[in-house]
Amino acid sequence: MPRLSSEHRLALRVAAGLFLIYLAFLAPGIYSSDGASALAVSESLVTQHNFTVPEKVGTLGAGGQFYSNWYPLLSILAVPFVFAALLISHATGLPLHYLAGVCVLPMMGALTAATAGAAVVLARRLGADEKGAWLAGVSFGLGTVALAYARVFYADSLLAFLTISALCLTIGGSPREVAAASCLAGLAVLAKPTGVMLAPILAAYLLLKRAPLRICLLPLFGAGVAGVFYMGYNVMRFGHPLNFGRALGFDPSVFLSGFSGLLVSPGCGLFWYCPPVVLALFAFPTAVRRKKWEALAIVTVFAAFHVFHAFYLDWRGGWSWGPRYLLPGIPGLCALAGLMQGRGRKALVSLTLLGFFVSAPTLFSFYERYFAELSQQGIHVGTDTAWSLRHAPLLHVWPGAFREIQDARGMNASELLGQREVPRYSVEESRALRIVAVWWWVLPVVHVQRWIGFLAALLLVMLGSVILARSPIPPWRPLPQERPVFVP
Repeated sequence: MPRLSSEHRLALRVAAGLFLIYLAFLAPGIYSSDGASALAVSESLVTQHNFTVPEKVGTLGAGGQFYSNWYPLLSILAVPFVFAALLISHATGLPLHYLAGVCVLPMMGALTAATAGAAVVLARRLGADEKGAWLAGVSFGLGTVALAYARVFYADSLLAFLTISALCLTIGGSPREVAAASCLAGLAVLAKPTGVMLAPILAAYLLLKRAPLRICLLPLFGAGVAGVFYMGYNVMRFGHPLNFGRALGFDPSVFLSGFSGLLVSPGCGLFWYCPPVVLALFAFPTAVRRKKWEALAIVTVFAAFHVFHAFYLDWRGGWSWGPRYLLPGIPGLCALAGLMQGRGRKALVSLTLLGFFVSAPTLFSFYERYFAELSQQGIHVGTDTAWSLRHAPLLHVWPGAFREIQDARGMNASELLGQREVPRYSVEESRALRIVAVWWWVLPVVHVQRWIGFLAALLLVMLGSVILARSPIPPWRPLPQERPVFVP
């Protein structure tokens, strides 16, 4: 078995530490309608061996059946976890729809932690020292919206992992690594259709690095094969290869608002909710001097997601925490930020702490709580809040979280085991928005005292923190001499 390189050992330690911390704050279920619909596909695959879903979480499709509007890969990857939930359901008598939501969420934490690990590897390959690479991974995992989405069943976290992993493998340079990256580029299409933008960027990078043409075409081939599968999936669901089950609302007239809003709007702007990425602007010139095409590839990936969604009518992402649509491009920016030295590195630490403070309430509450409160006041989340500093979620998420905890005092955890809950716009009508949104709070359902779960969560945080604290190797060591992208 080949020995792991120092960059991979560092990446594994960062990923392991973050994963343990994410496990400590695992959500007790899925609130979002998107996540509920995607999970319903997984449940159907396990119990009925097809892709149909209940009417309340689907859209009418072929054969009079209902299908999810969302993307297939996340649902397929969740099948083993739902199968485990089915076995637990048979053994305990607890409802499958509840257990499935609990069992799939560790996968999201693992994906987010692995993405942070990939940011470590990418930072090293850009020329960062080990401490800078460590900061790149930690800044992504704790200082950006990734902290919130590690607890949510959304495809964006999966797409972020596939995107940065494909970048790392392509920059790695060997034909075998590029072939693996091409497979990931294809999976990115199945994770979310916007993932189709990744393959052309990888192909262009390889072309600029003067790789053989057959190698340059591999990412396009991978995306093409995945596109054929996706069109077949659409035919099965809705009878047409280009019917995704929902209208794709694009309008050039919203571009300026969307472009600037995704960056600086108080409602969901990148610089507000992901402070560490600001330093990517300052690190980019250094990255270009060291690794010109690699730095340009990373920035192009982010720009592609940014520009594409700026044309989207709902560029705000609905009930989302920060710029969810930009999540796939954020790990690359954190890798660039890992190049900072001196005062820039201290600034990266400070901005990571600031980002953690902004998103920390989402670790023990559902951020949708505040959105539901706004909706009850007749304020439209997104349209009325995107550019409103008064209603900005980052200013109100802490009070909203404390109100959720206060309501939890009168909430019986066993009420969560009722019928599958469709997300509601009223706090009073929603069970999920009136609980402490961590796994140990619902332990009384299985007759386990909460204090036992709290101690277990505390142990996970302490162990994860120790692993993270021991990860970086302080002395700066120069990287080995850069090898050619392809060896004849």
